[in-house]
Amino acid sequence: MVLFVVAVMVLVAVGVLLWKAVTAQTLATGTGAPEDEAPTGPTRAPGAGRARRPRQIAPDDDPEFLRSLDEQVKRGRADEDPSTGG
Repeated sequence: MVLFVVAVMVLVAVGVLLWKAVTAQTLATGTGAPEDEAPTGPTRAPGAGRARRPRQIAPDDDPEFLRSLDEQVKRGRADEDPSTGG
C-alpha cells in the first residue's frame, strides 16, 4: 500500500514537471494556442492580449439617469390635481 502511494506521488510530480516544461517551451517559441486561448497565470502577464472594456455605471450611480428620474418625479407631482388631495 505504501509503495502504491509513493508511486502515485512520483507520477504526479513527474507530470507537473513535464507540463511546466512543455508550457514554458511553447510560450517561448510562440507556437501553440492563439493569444486569446493562451493560458493565464504566472506564465502570462494578467490582462495581456485583452482589450480593456469601458466600465459600466450602475443606474443608481449614473448622473443622467438620476436627473431623468428626478424630472419624472417632479412631473408626476406637478400633474397631480391638488383638489383631489392625492
